[in-house]
Amino acid sequence: MSKLYRKNRENSIAKGKTIDYVKYAVGEIFLVVMGILIALYINNSNSARIDKKAAIATYKNIKRQINDDKRAINKSYNQNKDLYQKYLYAAGIIEQKNRSKSDTLAKITRELFEYSDIDRSSTIYQNLINSGESKLIKNREILEHIQKLEEAYIFVNRIEKIHFEIINNFGHDVQKAIKFYDVTVRKPEKLYGTDFQNYFLSAYGISIKKQYAYNKAIENIEIITKLIEDEIKNR
Repeated sequence: MSKLYRKNRENSIAKGKTIDYVKYAVGEIFLVVMGILIALYINNSNSARIDKKAAIATYKNIKRQINDDKRAINKSYNQNKDLYQKYLYAAGIIEQKNRSKSDTLAKITRELFEYSDIDRSSTIYQNLINSGESKLIKNREILEHIQKLEEAYIFVNRIEKIHFEIINNFGHDVQKAIKFYDVTVRKPEKLYGTDFQNYFLSAYGISIKKQYAYNKAIENIEIITKLIEDEIKNR
């Protein structure tokens, strides 16, 4: 096509047809510009496709990580719920001085050494920033809730550490009060005393705080999951 324009241009110049030459020159420029625009369009389309594919991969990776976390948190949530209900029940047995339930009290006392622990630490947000993948996430609300999730994990870990410290504080007394081998009462007067009731209530109190912390983490995970699913669906 361009060869044809050049040939016509030469013929026009030779014949002194300036106006025709200008027309052909404009035509050549138009072809060049169109070629550039088409190339840019193709390049932009390819870039958009690549970005879309990368964004979906990033979203799916985040969703996989937080869903793994959710399963672990739900497991700890259920374990913690079972324990704090027993702790409160044990405190009630002591309050009523019900010696007929000493075997039950001994079993729950042994469970004072048990506690839920997810030990979760997330670096999703920082990894997204460092890798540049955060730029692929157009919905900034997702990033905001990822930050909130990481704050929730910090809170969970702090509460779990406090729970462990509480266990260490009364562990020696527990070992004196019951026999671990067959879970029988060694010192009933100690087991039914105020100190042990306070131990159970302390364990109950910190477990309630853990439930709140677990709930906050799960709440953010569910929000992030919903936002990600909407983003994938709309792309």
